[in-house]
Amino acid sequence: MERVTITLEDELLEKFDKLIEAKGYKNRSEGIRDALRSLLAEEEVSSNDEAKCVGCVVYMYNHKERTLSSRLVEEHHHHHDIPAATLHLHVDAENCLETTVLNGTVKQVRSMANRITSQTGVKHGWLHIVPLDD
Repeated sequence: MERVTITLEDELLEKFDKLIEAKGYKNRSEGIRDALRSLLAEEEVSSNDEAKCVGCVVYMYNHKERTLSSRLVEEHHHHHDIPAATLHLHVDAENCLETTVLNGTVKQVRSMANRITSQTGVKHGWLHIVPLDD
C-alpha cells in the first residue's frame, strides 16, 4: 500500500468528514478508497459496453396489468443466460416489487433491464451496475 497526500478545501473536507461519519467509516482513508472505487466503477460501466458486470434491476408493477406477469417471465426465459435470480415481493393488493440480478456485459445487462422496465404496467425501475474485475 502506498501513502499519498492530498490537499482539500476546508469546506469540502468538513462535508466529507460528516459523510464518512454518517456512513460509519473508521477513517478518511477508508472513505477515500471507497470513493475512488466508486468513481472508477462508474467510469468502467459508462465507457466500456463489453465490460463484464452484474446488475440489479429493481422494478414495481401492478400485477393486474393484462399479461404483464407472463411478459416478464417470457423476457427472462428468452434471455435465460442473463438473469441470475429474481426476488418477488407482494407490496399490497395490486403492486409487486421485483429485483432481478443480471449477469453479462454492460450492454447485455442494460438492454435486459430496459426490456423489463419499459414493459407497459411497470411503474418504476432502476438499474445498479457493478463491474467485475478481470
